[in-house]
Amino acid sequence: MDFNAKSIVITGAGAGIGRKTALEMASRGGTLTVGDIDLSKAEAVAGEINGAGGSAIATQADVREYGQVEAMVDAAVSAFGQVDVLVNNAGTGIPKPFVLTDPAEWNFDIGICLFGVMNGCRAVLPHMVERGAGRIVNICSDAGRVGEPNLAAYSAAKAGVVGFTKAIAKEVARSNVLVNCVCFSTIRTELMVGLFEANPDVEAKMIKRYPMRRLGEMEEAANTVMLMCSDYVTFVTGQVLSCNGGYAMVD
Repeated sequence: MDFNAKSIVITGAGAGIGRKTALEMASRGGTLTVGDIDLSKAEAVAGEINGAGGSAIATQADVREYGQVEAMVDAAVSAFGQVDVLVNNAGTGIPKPFVLTDPAEWNFDIGICLFGVMNGCRAVLPHMVERGAGRIVNICSDAGRVGEPNLAAYSAAKAGVVGFTKAIAKEVARSNVLVNCVCFSTIRTELMVGLFEANPDVEAKMIKRYPMRRLGEMEEAANTVMLMCSDYVTFVTGQVLSCNGGYAMVD
């Protein structure tokens, strides 16, 4: 896949799937705006891209704050002239029984996972609609499609992302702006690997729930995101693609 001369904005790109996707898209010619709530992490990823001969800028953005998201998009337009691709990747979810949670925790999950996606789309869509072209990929989760125990607020937020994506896709399709979801199950990010190393039995138990009898790798996640952002996808919008090793099979 070729992203030569494509201006790409990725939120939550300081680590995990966001970082991996940014590095892979940059290696294929994309110019990256690396957004993260932790500026030092964003700067490290942008520095890695620039050090390898690519082109990237770093921005600090708490996706719950529309002003910060708008500033991130404005920085991308200023640096690279436009935004061709937005990947709303920032997310969070701390496992905990719902009856032990409180509204502040719900607001945190929903603020990042749902309002963060809405803020990103609202900030970038005027640019894309005016140009008559664009790709938006909203990173979701199978939790939003089938529900996940101990992740009730997260599941609710991700289900909201699916509905929001379909609505926006219908609104902007005539402007040649494609809006889709990519849902993941468990991907072996740095965070998950650390968890598995500290609790060796956890991964073995999780794998039993997957028909492929393994978890996903970050490269596989990044490849799926890149596919949906690429010029190979020209007649797909408002859809939900799961990269999950068969964990959930939803019509």
